[in-house]
Formats: sequence, C-alpha cells, structure tokens
Amino acid sequence: MAKKTKKEEKAQFTIKLENSKILKTIVETLSKIFDEANFIVSPKELTVKGMDPSRICLIELIFKKGDFDDYECNGVCKVGLMLSDFDKILKRASSNDALELSFKEDEQKIKVRMIRKESDKSRIFSLVSLDLDIEDPPLDNLNSLEYPATWSIDTDFFIEAIKDGDIYSEVLNIRAIEDLGLTFTSSGAIGEMEYSLGLDDLFDHDLSYTQEGSFSIIFLKSIMKLSDITESLEISAKTDHPIKMIFKLLEGAKLKYFLAPRVEDMSNEDTGDFEEDSEEEEKEENSEDEEED
Repeated sequence: MAKKTKKEEKAQFTIKLENSKILKTIVETLSKIFDEANFIVSPKELTVKGMDPSRICLIELIFKKGDFDDYECNGVCKVGLMLSDFDKILKRASSNDALELSFKEDEQKIKVRMIRKESDKSRIFSLVSLDLDIEDPPLDNLNSLEYPATWSIDTDFFIEAIKDGDIYSEVLNIRAIEDLGLTFTSSGAIGEMEYSLGLDDLFDHDLSYTQEGSFSIIFLKSIMKLSDITESLEISAKTDHPIKMIFKLLEGAKLKYFLAPRVEDMSNEDTGDFEEDSEEEEKEENSEDEEED
C-alpha cells in the first residue's frame, strides 16, 4: 500500500520592526513613484522591485532577515499591494508603535499589527493581496554597469541642491569633476543656479573621470523623504547613463534608485528610459562579441 504524502505546508511569514518609521517612510516613498508593487518575502529577505509607469526610474529594496527585530518565514510569499492603501494604513502607526506584518498564503491577506511599546494596546489592519502582473525591471544590466564616478554625500547637501534647482527648472544638471568635486546647476527663464561641493565636502569619493548628466527634479524630489531614515547615501554617475543612488537605511536595509537621464532631441527635450538603456547595453555587448570573433 502506497504511503500517504504529507500535505504540503502553505507558505507564511511573521516579521517585526520596532522602529515603525523605517517601513512607513519606505512605503510613502514608493507610493509616490508607482501605484502597486509585489512584496517578495523569503526565508532570507524581503524585496521590492519596480519601475514607474513612464520607465524613467527603477527601485530595488532589500531587507535582509537580520534587518528585522523578528523574522519567521517558511517559504516564498508574494504579496501584491496597492501602495496608496498600504501607505494609509502605515500612517496610522505612531512613533511609539512597533510594526508586525503577517501573511498566510491560503488566506491571501497581509495583516498589519501596531503594538504600542510598554502597553497592552494593539491594533490590527488587514489588506487583501492582489494578483499583480508587474514587469520585472532590467536590474541585471544596471547592477553590472561599471560607473567611473562614485561619491558618498550628506543627504542634506543633496536635498539642498535639489530644492535650489527646483526654483528655476524641472531639470537638475549633475557634474562630477575629475579630482575637484561636484557641481549641481539649473537654469530657466528667470535665471540660473550653481551649487558646488569640493572633495572635502564629501564623505568618500572616486572622481577619476569627469561625468555628467541631466535628471528630472520631480523624480529626485520623490525620494527626498528617505533622508529621514538614511545612514549613508552613495551616488554613482556615468555620462549618458542612469544615475545610481544607494540609500543605506537604518537597521541595515538598502534601497537602490536608478534614474534615467534627460536626453535632448533635435527639436525638443525628452527623458530616456530603461528600455532604451537596455537596448544600448545589448548593442555594446554584441559589438564587443563581433570584435572578438
């Protein structure tokens, strides 16, 4: 007689963060960039990847198991959420609340428990997980890209440059000057702005080559709030390529933000996207292969 197989255990997780501000700020930032996202929770980490609808910016969030105060997960869970709804729920948490997220695959609902520290008070909110058809962003190409200019900067300096540039234009020009420092410029009908930083103003730097690009201030402003939970910010630039920003967040989480550069046409100004960048990288690789042959 054949042995009965044990019923496969459904995937589920329970994770906890004592500092509610971290997740609140991340979700608020994501909700400004795209409407919906898949939160992938595995026994090792929580990840979120996505692009905005216009394909101008791309985000990869990585929360390792050890970044949480408690973390239990027995399989891979995909939780699809409308970010505006998730943001509304998380905004109900106070600074004195710990956040506990739980999910069971057979229920298809994420539960958000807000636990008041040093109290018996708690609140539970649930949100239905959606079956979202979201395109995987071209992260492999971007993560393998070598950037000739990289620096670490005080987030306050970067925000100051963005706000200064916003007075004059929707575009911020960023120039990393070989062995000298950085300049941020913006110009418009009413005038122009230049914001300069020397090498001593940077925490760390590798500016062996001069690189430059122009980027949408609207998309730069959308990530400014991350400064509240950022321990360090590393920026990498390569002319005619997306700028890369790595936000190393409190408790160890990491958020990568890629923003495509503005490109000028013969008659008007437009913004590049990651589809164009991927095609260009593929052309370069094919050209290198042909030369080798």
